[in-house]
Amino acid sequence: PITLTSELKKMLLFNGNFFGQDEIELYGEHVTLKEHVLTIQYQGEGTWAFGICHKCNTCNHQTCDDEGRCGKQPEKLQFVVKEKKTCDSAAVFAIVRGLSGFGSTGYFDGLMNKYKVSKQVSTVLSVETGNVPDSGQLVFSSSLVLVTGQEVICKFQVNSTLDDSPVFKYYRTVGDQAREIPLLLTECQVTAMEAFPEPVTECEYIDGGGRE
Repeated sequence: PITLTSELKKMLLFNGNFFGQDEIELYGEHVTLKEHVLTIQYQGEGTWAFGICHKCNTCNHQTCDDEGRCGKQPEKLQFVVKEKKTCDSAAVFAIVRGLSGFGSTGYFDGLMNKYKVSKQVSTVLSVETGNVPDSGQLVFSSSLVLVTGQEVICKFQVNSTLDDSPVFKYYRTVGDQAREIPLLLTECQVTAMEAFPEPVTECEYIDGGGRE
């Protein structure tokens, strides 16, 4: 049963804005490839609102497309879901794609471009706060089937306690290959929809003739 205590606990455990970066070491220097902002807001009675923003910091054939979209232009997504309810089929592909963007730069889009996806795509949100006092777990469990018949299983997981910052993880299983990807997201003041307001004036890939 829903109680005021359980409702407040979900808000205290998970509500907030979180910022992260994908970095690599290149020629002895740390280079930021991609930046992310995630907004989580519990609205009560099992309803959650999410905001996702991904922004690439480099231009290449993976991040920019031939239709003129530069990867440095922030990609933003907002959606509302109910716990333990299959997400609306019209939005589920965008949700799975948005959540996968925290896992690895360009992986999901690369997979889609190579294999394509059948119509078998689903994602369900589950939230558990009752097993351990002052802690909880939020999980998006997603699955999709490629046109080859191969199934891809993804999990976006948030473990949180009232005394510490949330811990984010991304799990991906393709066939018999499983991978766990820790995500370093820290609390920030800016929401996903407000992040990265600066306009993109030039794309090194498109304007530089990268499509030729």
